[in-house]
Amino acid sequence: MVDRTQATIQFHPDGTIITANQNFLGALGYALEEIQGKHHSMFVAPDLVASNDYKTFWSDLASGKVFTDQFPRVTKSGETIWIQATYAPVEGENGEVVRVVKVASDITARRRALDEIGEGLHELSGGNLTHRVAVSDLPDVGALGKTFNHSLEQLGSSVRTVKQVSSAVGRTAQEISQAAGDLSQRTESQAATLEETAAAIEQLSATVKASAEGAQKVEGIVSEAKTSAERSGEVVSNAIDAMAQIESSSEQISKIIGVIDDIAFQTNLLALNAGVEAARAGEAGRGFAVVASEVRALAQRSADAAGEIKQLIGESNRQVATGVDLVGKSGEELQQIIKSVATISDHIQDIATGASEQSTALTEINQGVSQLDQVTQQNAAMVEQTSAASQMLSNDAGHLTQEVSKFKDGSEGAEPAAVARMPAQSASQPDTAYAEDDLPMAQGWDNF
Repeated sequence: MVDRTQATIQFHPDGTIITANQNFLGALGYALEEIQGKHHSMFVAPDLVASNDYKTFWSDLASGKVFTDQFPRVTKSGETIWIQATYAPVEGENGEVVRVVKVASDITARRRALDEIGEGLHELSGGNLTHRVAVSDLPDVGALGKTFNHSLEQLGSSVRTVKQVSSAVGRTAQEISQAAGDLSQRTESQAATLEETAAAIEQLSATVKASAEGAQKVEGIVSEAKTSAERSGEVVSNAIDAMAQIESSSEQISKIIGVIDDIAFQTNLLALNAGVEAARAGEAGRGFAVVASEVRALAQRSADAAGEIKQLIGESNRQVATGVDLVGKSGEELQQIIKSVATISDHIQDIATGASEQSTALTEINQGVSQLDQVTQQNAAMVEQTSAASQMLSNDAGHLTQEVSKFKDGSEGAEPAAVARMPAQSASQPDTAYAEDDLPMAQGWDNF
């Protein structure tokens, strides 16, 4: 059975060929008579024959050591094939090795397929995703080749997507960085404007506060002026009353002076009558005539004095009347002044109240602008951080693009495609599916 399915060959312990079956002869391209009596080294490359490993190989076999491995062998045409072989020493009755039996399988196709996959892995390690391996007819190695090619297709698609995404991310990050820079400049400008506005509002608030305090002081002064004007009005009213009393007293004095004038007139008449009577009495009435003359003269002086006093009192009455009229007008004007001062006081009070309210409102506005200025400063700092982060993202995207560009996926120089999300593959569906009927069956023996 082994002789029909495997390649077998027998050697003397020194490596001389005894015999070989047809499978072995067909694989190497020799006839039996071409190899009998010759050494095993005829199937080995010269450089391997000259190595120390080959020299010790047959001595180890002669000592009974078994070797199983993959070996390269040279055919009659000079082609190198690979075999999976076991060298089994056969001992005689005395325990010495009398011959070596080699049972081999031809694994050239498998080895070449694996070398092809190894070359593909080498290309992959260099970033070449376009390399494809030839699919072997061997079921297991062929499946491995198909899986390798499919994996490269999937990896190439993923790398192309990563390239597109990294390029898009780079452009977006650059746009974000530029927008963040512009926003940072505008925010800084806004912050400076807010700072100037806050300073102006603070100065205006101080001015309005000072105006409010000044209005309150003016309100106090006007209130005092109003009080003084009211007191002056009372004084003028009292003066008017006093002038009226003086006028009344002057009228009474005028009446008394009139009585005195009448008395002087009557006394003058009496003195005149007394003089007439004394003249009639002659010498006896002379002394009485002198007295009457003096009384008459005194009455005349009294009348003159009363006339002068009456004239003065009349003049005084006219002046008092004028004074009363002037004081009355002054009182009216003073009352008008009091009303005007009261109106001014009301207006100034309104102004003071409004100024106080404006001062309070400006203080609140100043606080709000200060808070807005702080928020703007914080926003400016956040914008700077965002700008730095977007710049880092742009740099990272550029680095990622450089790294991904090391892979050759066949899209070099092509226009960047739109990035689309890859659909999720169902876990129940494998990447590759191989039916038993898809794989070629081994026909005859292909190993030795």
